[in-house]
Amino acid sequence: MNKNIIQEIRELVSPTEREKARMAFEGYPNEDEIRRLRMTIESGIILAQQRLVSRAKKEGFTLIACPHGEVVEVNPNTIVF
Repeated sequence: MNKNIIQEIRELVSPTEREKARMAFEGYPNEDEIRRLRMTIESGIILAQQRLVSRAKKEGFTLIACPHGEVVEVNPNTIVF
C-alpha cells in the first residue's frame, strides 16, 4: 500500500476516533486488565531477580549490572530487596 495514502487516512481520522475504534475491538483489554497484566509482569520480574541473586549467593558468583550505561560487577550479598 502506498505510504502517502496511509498517511492521508491517518490525518482524516482524529487520534480520539482512532483510540475509540481500537478500544471497541472485541477482546481488547480494558484499563483494569492492563493494570493487572503489568503488575503480574512486574511481580514475575522481581521474583526472577530475587532467584538470580539467591542463586548467585549460594553458588558464589558475582552479578553484572549496567546502571546508567556503565557495566559494573556487583556482589550479590550487597543487594537488598
